[in-house]
Amino acid sequence: MAHPRPLTQTDPARLDWSRPNTPAATEFGDIYFSIDGGLDETRDVFLKGCGLPENWLVRQRFTIAELGFGSGLNFLAAWQLWDQTATPHQRLHFVSIEKFPLDYSQLQRALSAWPELSTYSEALLRVWPGRVKGFHRLEFGSVTLTLVHEDVNHALEQLGELAANAWFLDGFSPSGNPAMWSETVMSGVAKCCAAGARLASFTVAGAVRSALKKAGFEVRKMPGFGRKRHRLEADYKGGCGTKSQEVDRALIVGAGIAGRSLARSLDRRGIRFDIIDDAAHPAASGNPAALVKPRFDLQDRPESRFFLSAYLHALRAYPQAAVIDRGVRQIPKTQKETERFKKLIEQVSLGEGHLAWRDEALWIDSALVIDPTKIFDNFEVKRGSFSAATNTDAYSHIFLAAGYGIRQLNQDIPLRFSRGQLSWAEPIWSMPTAYGGYAINLGRAALIGATHDRLGAGDPFDLRAEDDFKNYQALQEISLKAVTPFPAASRASVRVTTADTLPLLIKTGPKTWVLTGLGSRGFTFAPLLAEALIADICAEVSPLDKALLEKLSAPR
Repeated sequence: MAHPRPLTQTDPARLDWSRPNTPAATEFGDIYFSIDGGLDETRDVFLKGCGLPENWLVRQRFTIAELGFGSGLNFLAAWQLWDQTATPHQRLHFVSIEKFPLDYSQLQRALSAWPELSTYSEALLRVWPGRVKGFHRLEFGSVTLTLVHEDVNHALEQLGELAANAWFLDGFSPSGNPAMWSETVMSGVAKCCAAGARLASFTVAGAVRSALKKAGFEVRKMPGFGRKRHRLEADYKGGCGTKSQEVDRALIVGAGIAGRSLARSLDRRGIRFDIIDDAAHPAASGNPAALVKPRFDLQDRPESRFFLSAYLHALRAYPQAAVIDRGVRQIPKTQKETERFKKLIEQVSLGEGHLAWRDEALWIDSALVIDPTKIFDNFEVKRGSFSAATNTDAYSHIFLAAGYGIRQLNQDIPLRFSRGQLSWAEPIWSMPTAYGGYAINLGRAALIGATHDRLGAGDPFDLRAEDDFKNYQALQEISLKAVTPFPAASRASVRVTTADTLPLLIKTGPKTWVLTGLGSRGFTFAPLLAEALIADICAEVSPLDKALLEKLSAPR
């Protein structure tokens, strides 16, 4: 049995800047673009070559896929053209595969060559995930960019239900990077085509044309741009259909972070929905504050990559108005945990600028403290019993995101429930601190907790003095300081987890789906999981790789 690989960043893109403003890939002996007409070439080869904007004007949703994101020039040009031509209710998905993504400084330098695209390049730079492996979902209004930082063959396998209307083949030249243009890759491209898809490329190399023809494309040479004699266009006469289910009106059951994240994803698509909440089942995400910090895994596995992409997505998703504080200190409880934290920093899987070792603790400088009352709150929440979700025919789709309330709605899902109580104390530290529990200063008091106990008899939301004592004792042991209780009401809620501690995205009926099992990571996981669920229903490209989505969607 092979040993798991450590989770690290992608290999760096090695650039040669010896030509003014024209980055070249030293490994492949090719340039990313030419400063002399590079943007016009993109427009001629890829946009015109795929019949854009005409081909997207007749579709409510249009998907472009690309091999080789590089500097992002093709994406920015497509985005600019979309802004100039699309109607307000259309949506563009752009999916791009890149094995050697640029880091922030490289991308910033490369894109500085195109001042007319500065509005778009600045927006991209603000959310750039760097060299973090895996899938990344970036949202720009009606334009969604899904980056896949992975080897091309594996990426094509993991794109699942991708059905692209257009393909940009923009890897480095076939002579320098033949693996990007192989018959296997072209076959993978064909499997990810919608009916009638159009393909464009700068190269007309015989081996590429042959591979495309073998994969089912009708290929033609077209007049090239500038000094190039030819460019390539191809049409795919096959293509997969879509399994899109029109969402007429949705019901979201539960107004915690899972329900509100689903509301956000539906709202972005202009889909009507109602959301109900039951006061008898207080959401764990209704606490006075919440931490957004990553779950870490040293090994390179699909779920490990998800932990990182979900965290980065959450950082982008929450509005600035909801951010109480930035940066969280994580104090190790054991020497083994200390060694693990230091290993995480060495592997740099999350990229630079996120983790540091200072004062004998792991500092997660990008982590957030969130005010749950100020997130995704631009919709009305109806108060009522969760039982209303089981006897209504008014909705085409029902999403159960009720946390502890799932016990009332579906008792067949194997879940684990644990009770957690939060307490208040006089502040001990000036910064948000995690230590198994956590302490967050809110005004004159510190919110501390939470306990972690299996459910027993009695109301799980009743407050217990002995649980306050557990919180004070845990804080005192880690801080080595006396803890003084603060006169404010404690709060109890229930965490929901699965046996393998991974969340669940499952269909439980003809029109019913469940998003649950978020445990204590709801504010980190929910925005991306909700986006994955709604994208799957709408037959859009998923922000999760196929292997992980299948795992999360299988009852366990």
